[in-house]
Amino acid sequence: MRLELPDQSSLGAWRRALIKELADFPSPAVEADALLGGLFGWNRTALHARLQDPVGAEEARVISSALCRRLNREPVQYITGRCQFWGRNLKVLPGCLVPRPETEFLVQAVLSRFKAGTFLDWGTGTGCIALSLLTEQPKARAVMAEINPRSIKCAWENLKEAGLLSRALLWHSRTPDDIPGGPFDLIISNPPYVPSGQVDGLMPEVSQWEPRVALDGGPDGLVPYGPLIYFARSRLVPGGLLAVEFGGASQVQSLRQMAEGLSELECGADLSGEKRYFLWQKPEA
Repeated sequence: MRLELPDQSSLGAWRRALIKELADFPSPAVEADALLGGLFGWNRTALHARLQDPVGAEEARVISSALCRRLNREPVQYITGRCQFWGRNLKVLPGCLVPRPETEFLVQAVLSRFKAGTFLDWGTGTGCIALSLLTEQPKARAVMAEINPRSIKCAWENLKEAGLLSRALLWHSRTPDDIPGGPFDLIISNPPYVPSGQVDGLMPEVSQWEPRVALDGGPDGLVPYGPLIYFARSRLVPGGLLAVEFGGASQVQSLRQMAEGLSELECGADLSGEKRYFLWQKPEA
């Protein structure tokens, strides 16, 4: 592939070249700004203030390499190694699920009810949910469970960077049954919820790059929820909370049936209006 890029020129010239090369993407200018800003640690305002700055040979090599990776549909977050979530600039390693903006709605709903205590984040991934809760609630402690060793490493690095290692236990977990400790004041999870037959049809950044174990929820997308809800019934304190993200309106009724006996507090939507999370409470003894 021959890329029409400037040799050594200004940052603005490189930005224009990237926009041209990324013309087949839905928002080429947004893509170019995300790449350049992420590579060099600038927000969009800072990037645009530097468009007259010269670009040296090493910087040019970094930009060229990043562009080639993006044209191959590798996620921007893997290329830059960073992702914004709940106001934090988190580390994201290739092979980890990239945090989604819609998961912030789950965090927001939980923060209005959970103020202190021990919580379980099952399927912690990069640790984005647990880090958000630990940051906002200084009296909280976390058990962060994850099946993917790559994600465990990423979550540990994010905890260390945030100075939160002393308040969290990372645990390699295949099912909720192998979780230590408890009872828990809160169990929260963003489990795999895409039906198996739909995974390959997702956008290439997801289907070709992100770990299938973090996406594939079985034939109906609901396989992880049964064991998780069963676990919550016995391991939540009376009055404890169970909060889960899920895949949309088509899964609402099935999840309500699975959670029978728990009190439904909220079935919330994301910014697009799609049903996205449930919040339940275990009845008081």
